[in-house]
Amino acid sequence: MTEPDERAIPTRVHDAAGEWLVRRQGSVRPEVEREFNAWLEADPLHRRAYDEAARDWRDSKMLADSAVGRTRKLGRAPFLMRHSTHVGAASLGLAAILGLVTVGVVREGGPFSLVSPAEAATYRTAKGEIRTIRLADGSQVTLDSATLVRVTFTAGSRRLVLEHGRARFRVVPDSRRPFVVAVPGGEVVARSTLFDVSVTESPPKVVAIEGTVELRNATSGTEAAPRLLAAGQQSDLGGTSMSKPISPAEARWTSGMLGLDATPLGDAVAAINRYNEVQVRLADQQLSRLSVTGAFRARDPQEFARAIAAMFDLSVDRSSASVIVLAPRHPARFSPLQK
Repeated sequence: MTEPDERAIPTRVHDAAGEWLVRRQGSVRPEVEREFNAWLEADPLHRRAYDEAARDWRDSKMLADSAVGRTRKLGRAPFLMRHSTHVGAASLGLAAILGLVTVGVVREGGPFSLVSPAEAATYRTAKGEIRTIRLADGSQVTLDSATLVRVTFTAGSRRLVLEHGRARFRVVPDSRRPFVVAVPGGEVVARSTLFDVSVTESPPKVVAIEGTVELRNATSGTEAAPRLLAAGQQSDLGGTSMSKPISPAEARWTSGMLGLDATPLGDAVAAINRYNEVQVRLADQQLSRLSVTGAFRARDPQEFARAIAAMFDLSVDRSSASVIVLAPRHPARFSPLQK
């Protein structure tokens, strides 16, 4: 017979947990706390779902609360869209809406889900899907949109191959077996840490969030000397690549947000298109050089397009059901600004 704690968590329970997490932010009235405690005690699944939602929320805020996050000026406004130094009231309102959406997105059976342990398996996500997998050793892997990873655990090794996409790895310690993530051109080795690896571009990019990871590069069949990447740093998996500070905004992807930190608009459009069948297009390639900072719901290309249009005075063309086109509203005024 299945133990109660092993039961699958229904979507409605995940949704309720996310709603409670939102309601309990900041000052909470006593009657709300009593109602929350009664909900927790009503079913063991409620506590499990709430703990998962709270953990994901903590992960999404971790970097903004760090020294790196404060230096990057994202602080406790993780979903604030900004253009230069100007912040408008409309942006603040949208930021609040986005913040409320974020906490309830890890759900069973929907675009975000949790998978049970496996010793050897292949996991993949569809476009727009984010999935967290609990591995046999207790480690966890969160797969981003359109990602494929192969997992093989043996008595002497913990090895994963990230074939495409991006993933976050939360590694539990094991003195006998290092945790190895293989990617084109090398490997990332960890023992107890939290880090991201992305192969959406070449060379692959590694982000160390907690602890230290070892980067082992292989070029033209020869192994280069390994490098250590410390917490709060990111680096390409290239033999001569220098590390640089993490962008807290970019590290929020596990919460279903697309984080941008002085990102060229062309790159931002490519990123949001990875999550959606409806694609965003730029009518003028000069637009691709515009710089965007902020966070957007990854699975809402229409809201992304509206926000970008408002920030840069662009027009939004939705005449096609599958494409959203952004164009300069006043081409004559736009061109000189980009020179």
